[in-house]
Amino acid sequence: MAGLRLGALAGFMAACAAGQAPVHVIFLEPVSAVDTRGAEISDRNPLYRLAANPERYTPWLNNESAARAFRLYRDACEIAHPGSGVPHYYVALVKGGNHAATGFRLEKLGKVEEHPRQPYILLDAEDWRFETTLLHETGHMAISMVAGGRGLEAREIASIPHSTAALTDRNTAFNEGYAIHLETVQAHVGRDRWNRQRYHREMVLFGDAPFQQAEYFHHSADLTSYSQNVARYTEVRENNFSFESAFQGADYLRVQLEKARDFASVRDANQLLEAEGYYASFFFLFTMRGSAVPDAATIEGRENRILRAIQAAFTANPGLESGPWLVRVVTEYMKLFPEEKAAIVEALDDTSHGVFVDPAAARLWREHYLAALRLDVGGLNREGLAEARRHWREQVLADPAVLLSRLGPEVPCELPAAKVRLVAFDEEAAVRFDVNTVQTGILRLIPGIGETEIDALLAARTGRPFSGRDDFQKRAGLKPASLAALKF
Repeated sequence: MAGLRLGALAGFMAACAAGQAPVHVIFLEPVSAVDTRGAEISDRNPLYRLAANPERYTPWLNNESAARAFRLYRDACEIAHPGSGVPHYYVALVKGGNHAATGFRLEKLGKVEEHPRQPYILLDAEDWRFETTLLHETGHMAISMVAGGRGLEAREIASIPHSTAALTDRNTAFNEGYAIHLETVQAHVGRDRWNRQRYHREMVLFGDAPFQQAEYFHHSADLTSYSQNVARYTEVRENNFSFESAFQGADYLRVQLEKARDFASVRDANQLLEAEGYYASFFFLFTMRGSAVPDAATIEGRENRILRAIQAAFTANPGLESGPWLVRVVTEYMKLFPEEKAAIVEALDDTSHGVFVDPAAARLWREHYLAALRLDVGGLNREGLAEARRHWREQVLADPAVLLSRLGPEVPCELPAAKVRLVAFDEEAAVRFDVNTVQTGILRLIPGIGETEIDALLAARTGRPFSGRDDFQKRAGLKPASLAALKF
C-alpha cells in the first residue's frame, strides 16, 4: 500500500511539474492568529506567508477525496476564467481550521500581496482532514469562484450553526447542501478502505472498540461530530431530509438535529429551500441518475454542468441575496442544456414530491404513503399519481416560473424566553426561526401556546405564506399573549 501511495504521489508531482495536474497546491501559514472558533471565518483578509516545509504536507494530497476536489476546483476556475490554465489552490494550515473563506493577504519577499477575491481553504495540519474535510470545503471554494470571488451571506434565522437535518436560511442551505453532496458522491463511489469502512458497514465492532466505531454508540457517535458525517451519506442518499422531523415535541435541538423523519409528511417548498440536506439530495441524485452507477467521466461532466447552471443563476442575481437558489439553478439549467430539460424537471418534482408546483402534492403523497403502510394496494393511487407527476412536468416545462408560485419570503422571528445551548460551543442563544417554515415542535416552545393556535398558524401559511411581520400578526391566529412572546 505504501508503495502504491508513493507511486501515485510521484505521478501527481510529475504532472504538476508538467503543468498537467488539475491544480497547483500552495500551502500557507498564518503570520498572526486566525480565529476559527465559529462556524465560519469572520477574519477579513488575514495575513499569511508561504509554508516553510510544504513537502511535509504534499503526501496528504494523495487520496481519492482530494483528487475529486482538485478536479472540481479546476472546473470551477475554468468556468469563471476560461483559458486561464492550471489554477492555484491555496491551503492555509491553521489551528482549528475546518473552513473555506475568500480573501487573504500574502507576505512574500518583504512585500504584501492582496488577494481579496481568492477562495482558499483553512485546515488544521492533520493528514486525516485532507480526506474528510477538504472535499466539502472545496465545494464552497467552487461556489465562491463561480460567484466571482464572493461568498453567500448567511442570515441569522436559526439558533444553531447549520446542520444537515436542520432548517436554517436559504443561502446557507444552498451553499452547504452543494458542498455536502460532494461528500455523498465520494462516499457512494469511493473505493478506498477508509471510505468503505466508514460508510458501507464493512467494519462492525462490539465490545471495547473506539467510541466512533463501537456498535453500542452507533446512533450517538455521529451526533457528536455535529456535522453528522454518516448521515451526510446515508440520509442524503435516501432523500430523507425532504420529509418533516419525526420528533415534534417541544425541544429545539431534537426537532432540528435528529435525523429521524416522518415519511408521511413532506416538507413544503419554503422549508425545502432552507434544508441543506434536501439540496444535497437533489444534487447527489441528479448527478447519479440512471439505472447504474455512472462512470467517473459522466459524473465529472454532470458536476460541470451543475456548476455552469449555478454560475448562470449568480449572474442573473448578482446581488447574491438570500433567495430560492434551487429554483434559479433549475431554471438556468433548462436554458443552458435544453436536451436535459425534462430530466432536471423530473428530478426536482420527484425529490420534492411536487410541492413546488401543486397545492395538493403533500396530501397526495400522505395518502399514498399511509396506504402503503396499511398494505392497501388498491389505495396506492398509482395511476392518479402518474397523471399528477406528468402534469407537474408539463407545467414546469411550459413555464418554469410556476416553481415560484408557492414561495414566500423569509420572515425571521425570535423567542427570547426560550434558550438553545450546544455545550461544546459554549454558547447560548434565544430560539430563532422563520415563521414561514417553523416546525410544530419549535412552536410548542412558545409559553402557553395551544394546539388550536398551532393548527391555525400552519393552516394560515399553507398556500399563502406570510408576507412579513404585519401579515403574520394579522393572519397567524395566535392569542395576544403568544404574539407578545415573539420578537421580530
